[in-house]
Amino acid sequence: MDLTARTKAAVAIAVGILLAGFAVIIRSASVHNAAGSIGGACLVMTGLSLVILIFVRRWVCDTRDERRVLADTQRQAQAEQTRFLALQAAQVNEMGRLTQERAAERARNTATLKAEREKLRAEFQGTRAKELSEAFQTGAEMERAGVFKKRQQPSRGNLLTFPKKQPAAPEAERERSREHGVVGP
Repeated sequence: MDLTARTKAAVAIAVGILLAGFAVIIRSASVHNAAGSIGGACLVMTGLSLVILIFVRRWVCDTRDERRVLADTQRQAQAEQTRFLALQAAQVNEMGRLTQERAAERARNTATLKAEREKLRAEFQGTRAKELSEAFQTGAEMERAGVFKKRQQPSRGNLLTFPKKQPAAPEAERERSREHGVVGP
């Protein structure tokens, strides 16, 4: 960071005060004037303080490094953005290519399917008459063999009839049948 005109003027004033303070100290020391020497020392300290404050301000406000880091970071971000956009464009192109390939594959599959269907239909038409004649011949042979004649219903057998309700057993007999060890009806 270069010094601005204002900073240069402040440095010049501080150096002037510093030189004036040294001049006062030298002149007062030669005449043995203690008050003048103290005043000169105060001027020197004031000039030194101003110079120190100017350089500390310059040091604190110096943003060259930060600006350089910021510029590098911005260049990297711009490069990353460019790379991202290139990758995104490549992805869009790849998706378009894949879509076209899928459409072409579907068209090929549809054409193949149509051709196979036509082939099977022609084959079926060629064998249809043969199959129909064989089926008719088989039916005629079955008719001659009597397979389709109406069958007689089998005669019904003799059914067993169950006896009517049996008379109820006496109560005492029923009670005994429930005891242990007794075998009963």
